[in-house]
Amino acid sequence: MFEGKYGTYWIDDGIIFVDYKPDIIVSLKVAKRIVRDRMEFQENKEYPVFCDLTGIIGSHSAARHYLVQEGTLLINALAFHSTSPVAIRLTEFYIQTLNHQVPTKFFKYRNQAIHFLKSYTE
Repeated sequence: MFEGKYGTYWIDDGIIFVDYKPDIIVSLKVAKRIVRDRMEFQENKEYPVFCDLTGIIGSHSAARHYLVQEGTLLINALAFHSTSPVAIRLTEFYIQTLNHQVPTKFFKYRNQAIHFLKSYTE
């Protein structure tokens, strides 16, 4: 397990799990730190990634563009999960409006997200 500035990272059954800390607004600076923390944690090995977005309360356009491009390095599939109405709206917009390089889906149910990612584990 790794505790980053904006989230906690761990690997379980071949999937990286990320739980973001409460009340985060993802600016470009925050996005770069999140990606750097994840990349250091996974040590140059590609993984599917599960992100619990419950702590995210907002994001900037530049951060979203960064995350969909450089932010997906060493990710072979990405599942977002939240029950927060704000996170759900932000993520649905993110998925619909940006061109994703890796399979990316949003799930309201954690077990469905994990099931989606299982097919991308080695």
